Amino acid sequence: MSQYCGRVLVVDDIPANVRLLSGILKVAGYEVVTAGGGEEGLRQVEATSPDVVLLDVMMPDMDGFEVCRRIKANPETSWLPVVIVTALQETADRVAAIEAGADDFLTKPVDELEVEARVKSLVRVKRQRDDLESAYKELRRAEAMRDGLAAMMVHDLRTPLTAILGSLETMRIADPNEFQLELVDICSRSSNRLLSIVNDLLDVSKMESGEMKLMRAPLKIADLVDDSLDQIAPREGDKRITRYEREIELQIELGEDLPILQADYDLLSRVLINLVGNAIKFEPRKGVVTVYVECDGSTPDAPGVLFKVRDNGPGIPPEDQERIFDKFGQVESSLQGRRLSTGLGLTFCKLAVEAHGGQIWVESTPGEGSDFYFFIPLGGELWTALPDAS
Repeated sequence: MSQYCGRVLVVDDIPANVRLLSGILKVAGYEVVTAGGGEEGLRQVEATSPDVVLLDVMMPDMDGFEVCRRIKANPETSWLPVVIVTALQETADRVAAIEAGADDFLTKPVDELEVEARVKSLVRVKRQRDDLESAYKELRRAEAMRDGLAAMMVHDLRTPLTAILGSLETMRIADPNEFQLELVDICSRSSNRLLSIVNDLLDVSKMESGEMKLMRAPLKIADLVDDSLDQIAPREGDKRITRYEREIELQIELGEDLPILQADYDLLSRVLINLVGNAIKFEPRKGVVTVYVECDGSTPDAPGVLFKVRDNGPGIPPEDQERIFDKFGQVESSLQGRRLSTGLGLTFCKLAVEAHGGQIWVESTPGEGSDFYFFIPLGGELWTALPDAS
């Protein structure tokens, strides 16, 4: 008995042609399903899920070109290989078959070896595609399970973290000595960092699923930058200094006549905090991190505001400059042997900026530092002052 090789649908309104092709294919080990016309052929495609369709052109109810077009137009069957079997020799007929989506041709009278070879090749291609689709579906299921588990864990983490932060604040006002206060500060910074990662996980998940809604309101850019940097380092005169066993100077350079943005204050603030925090992390022992903001009218039909965070860190190789924005994407610095991304912060930044209709990117040279840019389009009405609250 021949080994089962697959299922082939033969569509032809002439019984003799059906018998000929069926005989060749059955001997070769294929299961054969037949249809006497175009409409019946489409029903058999849906009912039997063949691996290949051998399709005659000249049929009374619906010609083979139309049957092929309908098979290829259906997302469920668009990858199904279709072989046009025809006695037509004109180039125009072959062009019509190609335009209809046919994968191959057989010319009548058919040759037995040619039929077997073409069908075998197309069955192999379809099986490979089916295996790929199955693997993709399994991957999506695994990703869904992972994301669901991560969401559950994140929600469970927020409650104890909030309790820890609340207890630390209570200890801070309980007149601790200098050493105890230093320990409280260390614990608070670490807990806030962990809470930030938890919030990033939650917000990335919400933005990916379209569940997060922007809370747009008029905001002053100078206030946005000042408030964001205040959360990273205390104000010391006109500049800011933060110390993590290092001295990093934070500088601000704001352009003139900055407009009022209609944006989500919290999301944009967290974008700045993420970008500046990353810059500080990889800045040399004594360095400068600068935040620039200016109006950008380079695209007249879509003016906006351009933010830039510059550092003098190890830089990012060109081949990794897109990957750092991927979810859980991390890049190794060959200069410092350190990770250049936590894997979530920059993903959050990308999604938050894109939710505002903007763009984010990096320009970097290894050994010379990095410039992280994000552009927020103004959209709607351009304000130069906050609307009157009255």
